[in-house]
Amino acid sequence: MRATLPLMLTMVVASLGAAVANASDPVDVRAMFHRGDRPVRVGSAPRDVGADDAATCARCHGEIAAEWRASQHAIAWSDEVFQAAYAVEPMQFCRNCHAPRARVGRVPDVFSQAEGVSCAVCHVRGGHLYGPARALAPTRGAHAAEAAVAMRTSAFCEGCHQFNFPADSGPGGEVYGTDEPMQNTHDEWAMSSAAREGTHCQDCHMPWVTSSDGRRHRSHAFPGGSDRALLSEAVRVEGSATRTARETVVRVAVLPGRIGHSFPTGDLFRRAELRVWADDDRAHAQTVAMARSFRTELERDPHGRPVFVRRESGDTRVPPPGVGVITPTELRLATRARVVHWALDHMLMPSPMAASQGFGEARVRTTIAEGTLTVRNGDTP
Repeated sequence: MRATLPLMLTMVVASLGAAVANASDPVDVRAMFHRGDRPVRVGSAPRDVGADDAATCARCHGEIAAEWRASQHAIAWSDEVFQAAYAVEPMQFCRNCHAPRARVGRVPDVFSQAEGVSCAVCHVRGGHLYGPARALAPTRGAHAAEAAVAMRTSAFCEGCHQFNFPADSGPGGEVYGTDEPMQNTHDEWAMSSAAREGTHCQDCHMPWVTSSDGRRHRSHAFPGGSDRALLSEAVRVEGSATRTARETVVRVAVLPGRIGHSFPTGDLFRRAELRVWADDDRAHAQTVAMARSFRTELERDPHGRPVFVRRESGDTRVPPPGVGVITPTELRLATRARVVHWALDHMLMPSPMAASQGFGEARVRTTIAEGTLTVRNGDTP
C-alpha cells in the first residue's frame, strides 16, 4: 500500500495554523520546548499559587487533574514500554522529554518521575502562569493567567512532537548524527488538508468537554495512540474481493479518516498492520505493513571525520489527508474464498521487538477495526 506523493508539497502555515503566535502573546510558545535538546526550565512558581506541582493544581482543578492522571503525559516517564526502550538507550535526550523537569546529567528524581509532562511543563514559565485565554482572579485564592493565544494551535505542540534523531557517540568513538526527523508529526500535519482547513492538534487530542459544574474546557486526557476510539476514527478500510478458478484476488486500501497526520505517527517503532484472510483460515492471514524504515550510511563531516547518518529508506504508512494518491494493494489468497475477512491493528512496536523486551502481543497490538469483503465471481479461464 503506497502513497504517491507529489514532487513538491507546499508546507501550509501562517493563517492555516502552523505559524505561531500573535505578536501580542506574552511568551513565544516555540521557545517553551526544545525538541529534546534540553529539559524544560519551568522556573519559579507563580507568586499567587505558591507551588506548581500537579497535586497543588489538583486542589482547584480536580476534574482536569483527573483527566491528566489517566493520560500518557502523566506516565511519560513511568510507562513500561518507554522504560524498556530507555533501558536499551538511556540517553539524556530521552530524559529531556519524558521527565522534562529533571536536572541535566542525572537520573530523574522521584518528583520529576511522578510529574512526567505535568501542568507546569505547559503552563508555567519564570513565575508566570499562561493559558490559551486570559483569566483574572475574581475571588480570593484564585490566580490570574496570562493569555498565550498560540497555545490553541499546533505550534504549541511542535516543540515536543517534531524532532530529529539526536546526535550521539558510539562505544567506539564513532559519531552519529542526522537531520532526519525521528518524529515528524507536526510537519505531517502542516502539509495536510487538516492544516489547510484550520484544524489543529487540540481539536482531536484536547476535545471540548463539560465539567460537573457545567463549564466547558479542553480535555487533558490527551487521547492518542493508546486510545482505541480515536484510532478507529483515524482511518478507514476499503476493498474488493474476486474469486477466480484457483484463488481469490483482494484489492484493499487504508485511507485517511478523521486524522491530521500520517497513520500511524509518533515514535519511529509505531506501525499498523492490515491482516487479510479467507473464510476461517486466520492462521494464514496475509499482512500489509504500514511503517517507516531506516538505514544507516557512513558520511564525512566538513572536517573529514566519519559520521554515521540515519536516513529514511521507506514509508508505507497512510499519508496525511489531502496528500498524494493511495494505490490499493493486491493480495492473492490461494483458495476460492466464500468470504474475505480483514482486521486493522495499531502496534506500538513490531512483534519481534516486543518479544525481545518481554511484552506480549496484547500489550503492543490493538485491533481498531475489522470487517468482511463480499467475494464476487470473476472470469474463469
